[in-house]
Amino acid sequence: MKGFRIFTLVLCFIGIQACSSSNNQPQYDTSLYSGRPIDTLTQDPPPVSEVEALQRGDAALAAKNIDLALYEYIRSLSFEPTVYADKTFYTIGQIHLSRGNNELAESAFLKSVDENPNNPMALQQLGNLYTQLGRVDEGQTYFLRSVNADQVRMGSQATIDFNDMSIDSVQELKVDSDSPAIAYMGLGILADIDHNYETARLFYDKSYTAEPRSTKVLINQGYSYYMSGDYINASNYTQKALKREPNNERAQNNMALIYLAQGKENKALNMFDRHLEKPEALNNVGYFLMLQGMPEKAIPYFQQAIDAKASYYKLANDNLERALAEVRAKEVIVSSN
Repeated sequence: MKGFRIFTLVLCFIGIQACSSSNNQPQYDTSLYSGRPIDTLTQDPPPVSEVEALQRGDAALAAKNIDLALYEYIRSLSFEPTVYADKTFYTIGQIHLSRGNNELAESAFLKSVDENPNNPMALQQLGNLYTQLGRVDEGQTYFLRSVNADQVRMGSQATIDFNDMSIDSVQELKVDSDSPAIAYMGLGILADIDHNYETARLFYDKSYTAEPRSTKVLINQGYSYYMSGDYINASNYTQKALKREPNNERAQNNMALIYLAQGKENKALNMFDRHLEKPEALNNVGYFLMLQGMPEKAIPYFQQAIDAKASYYKLANDNLERALAEVRAKEVIVSSN
């Protein structure tokens, strides 16, 4: 998602409420509206065209009068024929996303796709919504549709689907600054989950080409290298992300995990310390050392966490007991051999 863009037309949602008692005024649907009572929004005469309504909506959006912007975008859809309906629905969906109204956002994006099945950005946002909701197959479908729609926009013959996400097919995809960066990043994450790391990184590269300001892409690229055991590249990408956003907690956590994988426990602890209380940072180091099969190294960190804060005793103590049990189990295995 390339931020909260104003397209000169933005999007709309739809509801079913007459906006005027006059038979000369168009009727409009407000089912996608959510905000202050409509009769409190403006006293201006109704717009006389789709373009005028969109211009009013854009002005209201720029002035951060979001409720009025939604109202004007909705009114723009009442004119026949509409020229910008798919983009208007898309912008309304973006507004709802920014407010956390996912159901209304979904409705708006679906209406955008109904108007234009090849709207890459609306398809991308549906993919993102469904993936976040755990509807991964649907999300991936919409991400793929978004990428393919973007190839149509760019006049490319390249396509991609479930059955052909080979390195060659991904490399052939064309990308520019208007391409759906979130769709490419989402496909990269899903490829990482399937352990297709090289394909994932190609998707991340495409996403970064489309949106070179994205810190999230750098973080995901770094984590992809971490999962495949390439800690040098994992560190390089994660450090780039931290250089851009030093307080990014996800990047800090990932960098701590990379340090632990490299055997640099003190650096990992310092990284966790940036955003966690000392007992929690100590417990985290111990916990991840234990997950990495090093319970003997984890034990001192759990003990320090317990000593640092009495209220933290239960969690750290439970982890300590688990680490001690794993050490004892290792000793039993060794002695039996």
